[in-house]
Amino acid sequence: MSKSGFTLIELMIVIAILAILAGMAVIPFTYYQRKAKAKELVNFARACIQEAITECMTDNSTDPSTLNSCQNPNNTRYITNIQFTKTPTCADFSATIQGDVGEETYQVTCTYNAATDDVVCSAPHRKSS
Repeated sequence: MSKSGFTLIELMIVIAILAILAGMAVIPFTYYQRKAKAKELVNFARACIQEAITECMTDNSTDPSTLNSCQNPNNTRYITNIQFTKTPTCADFSATIQGDVGEETYQVTCTYNAATDDVVCSAPHRKSS
């Protein structure tokens, strides 16, 4: 009489291997999830710079930190504060935004150059403590 099927030991080995593989996948998954959430900071910084450019063209005395796009938005959990630096003219200025994603703080800097009329943003990177 021949029995077919798997023994208990074989099933336990397969389950152990699957558990190890799942455990190895969790760490990179959470890292990429935090990076994706941190990319929201780029959108926020770019919107802040673009509104500041518009306001600067119409009224050079506008304080960019008071603009709507430069305020901490209600629709995100990741942005904790904003730092906005502006040169005396509308030629070149930058916005630095940092936000907490999980237990890490990420930072993005966007800069406007009037000569090239371009906004360049850095990729979100972890801010060193």
